[in-house]
Amino acid sequence: MVVASSNPHNKEMQIRRRISNIFNKREEDFPSLREYNDYLEEVEDMIFKLIEGIDVQAIEEKITNYQQENAEQIMINQARKAEDLAAAMAASKGIPVQADTDGVREFYHHCCFKRLPQFLNSVSKHKACIVSLVLCS
Repeated sequence: MVVASSNPHNKEMQIRRRISNIFNKREEDFPSLREYNDYLEEVEDMIFKLIEGIDVQAIEEKITNYQQENAEQIMINQARKAEDLAAAMAASKGIPVQADTDGVREFYHHCCFKRLPQFLNSVSKHKACIVSLVLCS
């Protein structure tokens, strides 16, 4: 997926947003800080190459392969990010929030796995609405 934009800043932000939604591991997902830093460096290299138009096809293939091989972990991390956002918003309003990470994992195991990526894609496009619903319920 090549991003076309006349504004280089917008192009970079679109690429960063897209890549960070896929390569969304956290430091606690790695056995060492060194491995986490290597992961971050690899992600930054891919972002730079996409922005500059270097080896775009090879990078896109790498992204596609990574998505396919790590689909479940990507979705879990997206849900974890949404939970963190909801908790931060609730905390800013003084509302106590109880984390339900077991519920997230249970949700994935009971969902139709083929439709889940489409669902999460629509979730990521409407995070503000979903967070509002979570806080109001």
